[in-house]
Amino acid sequence: MKTLLWGLLLAFPLASRAQSVGIGTTTPDASAVLDMRTTTQGLLPPRMSAAQRQAIANPAQGLLVYQTDGSVGLYVYAGLTWRNLTDGRIPDANGSTAPPNGGVVSTFNSSTLPRPTGVAVGETGTVYASDVNYHILVQFPVSGPGTVLAGAVTAGYADGTGVAAKFNTPTGVAVDANGTVYVADQANNCIRKVTAAGVTTTLAGSTTAGSADGTGPAAGFNLPTGIAVDLTGALYVADKGNNRIRKITPAGVVTTLAGSGTAGAADGVGAAASFNAPAGVAVDALGTVYVADQGNHRIRRITAAGVVSTLAGSGAATFADGTGAAASFNSPSGMAVDAGGTVYVADQLNHRIRRVTPAGVTTTLAGSGTVGSTDGTGTNASFNTPTGIAITAAGTLYVAEPPTNRIRAIK
Repeated sequence: MKTLLWGLLLAFPLASRAQSVGIGTTTPDASAVLDMRTTTQGLLPPRMSAAQRQAIANPAQGLLVYQTDGSVGLYVYAGLTWRNLTDGRIPDANGSTAPPNGGVVSTFNSSTLPRPTGVAVGETGTVYASDVNYHILVQFPVSGPGTVLAGAVTAGYADGTGVAAKFNTPTGVAVDANGTVYVADQANNCIRKVTAAGVTTTLAGSTTAGSADGTGPAAGFNLPTGIAVDLTGALYVADKGNNRIRKITPAGVVTTLAGSGTAGAADGVGAAASFNAPAGVAVDALGTVYVADQGNHRIRRITAAGVVSTLAGSGAATFADGTGAAASFNSPSGMAVDAGGTVYVADQLNHRIRRVTPAGVTTTLAGSGTVGSTDGTGTNASFNTPTGIAITAAGTLYVAEPPTNRIRAIK
């Protein structure tokens, strides 16, 4: 928040009284002012219509405005697109602007995918899922049946459009604000990029396992499993076989954010920290990365500077709700994070969906712990080895459940 406020202060001249501010439009709204008179109440950003906001030429990253029509609320320019920060919702006690999830589990899809593993949801509500049996990427629109976006059913490696492309055990899936999908192509040791038209290319990695940083095919991965994308389009990869968390720029430049490469559970900065078979990754709006450290049965947190700490988990492969190390997981897999920094975990071998607050308080959102596929509310529902998980802006969760061939929804 400090960074956002400083960016705003630098972007606009301050005065003790209201003054006009240039907002990059030819006809700025008369109310587009920076009002510092009511300092006891906070900072009032420029107010403008949707058309005026969209007309801003080359907006600076971090620019904050208040839109007065359409979907009224605060908007921030994140480098690639504008994001609505409020959408009419009031933050809860944890600072989350997503409505509370009531833990009501239903079956979203049960017939299209033989073994769904990764799942992601776009801003339009389209759900994307990877299938490790058929080696395909499937998309499910808000209404209508699922269709294959990319993949040729048989395992292989090929760039191309639609079924001309080939994957080998695609696992993690992420989608950016423009609808471009990114896939952790695990057995190909590559990160693939799929456009909305189904055009598949290789963003980074080669089919040979490795650990080198570099650009495009010069970079190496070893069983990349989880993947997430931030507001600037940067990707984060749980490089499971290398015990590292990698970062990829939109241009395909790969660096190591954290992890020594040796299996371990040490907190620390960058290469001083260690992981054990990290499987899932998520990133919040502030650039904080969360890791499902599967072999350590812990949830880890990484700042943008690469400082790694343990958010929750005792390290024992068992089940317990609690705070910090008092909580326990069993092979946590997929991860998602909401607008307030609350993390949702597919606790794979506990057959539950867990929720972890920014303070490390872990509770069970849904799942009895008994293997099953029963719909219901909270612990009356059951899961069978949940793997991937994604969240919408409205707080709905989608969970990939490979053994039952289902994608479940939690609202």
